[in-house]
Amino acid sequence: MNRNKRARILVAEDNEDNRRLLSIYLSREGYEVIEACDGTEAMEKALAETPDLVLSDVQMPGLDGYSLCHQLKQNPETERIPVILITAVHTSLEDTLHGLRLGANDFISRPFRQSELLARVQTQLRIKELQDRLVQAERVSTVARMAVTLAHEISNPLSGILGYAEVLLRELEQDALTSERLRTSLERIREAATQIRSVLEQLRNLPQPEVYEYAPGLEGISLEET
Repeated sequence: MNRNKRARILVAEDNEDNRRLLSIYLSREGYEVIEACDGTEAMEKALAETPDLVLSDVQMPGLDGYSLCHQLKQNPETERIPVILITAVHTSLEDTLHGLRLGANDFISRPFRQSELLARVQTQLRIKELQDRLVQAERVSTVARMAVTLAHEISNPLSGILGYAEVLLRELEQDALTSERLRTSLERIREAATQIRSVLEQLRNLPQPEVYEYAPGLEGISLEET
């Protein structure tokens, strides 16, 4: 997650008072809050608005928190979004293990302190940020390997163009250039130039890198989704 961007947190809670309280806690910390009154609405908003974290009550009518977590983790578009489940005070170990098996990243039990909630949210956002950077680094590595391959593909036809041009110049200086020789060499040059243009088109279609800052004076590269 880019540090210059406000983190977006999706709050799924059927109790209006609880939902509003969670929104106040998070908004005061500078987070952008997206509210959903049940699991179904939460899933729809997660797909539409791509939050950085989902904070969900477990006990909701219809699609409960466990089912919401399962759907989020099963969908490629939302599987990397961390999910914190809010559980009842007497949640059993079996229920906790069930949530972990479904992909929940953390739990917080009612009643909880505001400071505890914010600390858990901050921790999960930081973990997601680091995971996103690892994914971005892998993309950069992939692009770098592709660039090396494409550079090699450019090198061969470029050498051909230079070679044919050198031969034509030498034969022209020696007054030994025939129209047939000129035609053949120009065809070879055109063929090699076409190969280079094809490679450049591939390079043009690569994702554009975005420079971001790890820390003051230390930069890295990320890639936007295409």
